[in-house]
Amino acid sequence: MVSGKYSALSGAVAREQAMGNVASNLANASTTGFKKDRISFAAILRGTNQNGDAQGVNFARIRKIGTDFSQGGMQPTGRQLDVAIDGEGVFKVQKNNETFYTRAGRLMLDENGMVKTQEGANVLGTSDLPLQLDTSTGKNILIAENGTISIDGKLADDKIQVFTVNDQDKLIKAGSSLYKLGEGGSAQPLDTSRVLQGNLETSNVNMMEEMTAMIANQRSFEAHNKVLESYSELTNKQDELGSIA
Repeated sequence: MVSGKYSALSGAVAREQAMGNVASNLANASTTGFKKDRISFAAILRGTNQNGDAQGVNFARIRKIGTDFSQGGMQPTGRQLDVAIDGEGVFKVQKNNETFYTRAGRLMLDENGMVKTQEGANVLGTSDLPLQLDTSTGKNILIAENGTISIDGKLADDKIQVFTVNDQDKLIKAGSSLYKLGEGGSAQPLDTSRVLQGNLETSNVNMMEEMTAMIANQRSFEAHNKVLESYSELTNKQDELGSIA
């Protein structure tokens, strides 16, 4: 009976964590460049000799929470400093002397012509240096699909560079649609993706899919709780029988 109680408890905890993950995805459904998280579950049998006869305590747990980097939709904005990546890749940015990566392309210029993200991070160009534009002689900015920038027809010295990482699992969420590159990860320039000016990439969260997952996890959580209540009632009955004896 103890085995079943622990199994039900661990299952309830895992489903509660899964509901938290779904809630986070839903909360960011309208966040530019946001990538949803996906959960995979695993069961753990206590003791290596339990795999054959399935006796012992069976725990359920979340095996992995991974980011789904599938492409989001394209939202036309008409704004000349809004850019979206069509295809693989990320922008490389720098904030507080730390390097981050992002798919969120709502950019702006500060008073010095530095290209920054909405959160104030500097966008890095081809030489891993902050991208700076000279708009003193013009204001009409044209960004080509390969990332090159023209200001009133004059080609800028640097361009918006798209990077690829050797392993997407090395990208660790750091908040505000930013990612840190984990140990063993590396980034290289990528020229096969397109930079689309006047567009933003929407979140890849599917509202209907997440709501369905929320309902399924809620029902599973309630089922595990009912099992726990049943075990509690059995325990009480056992205590009563023990006192009578």
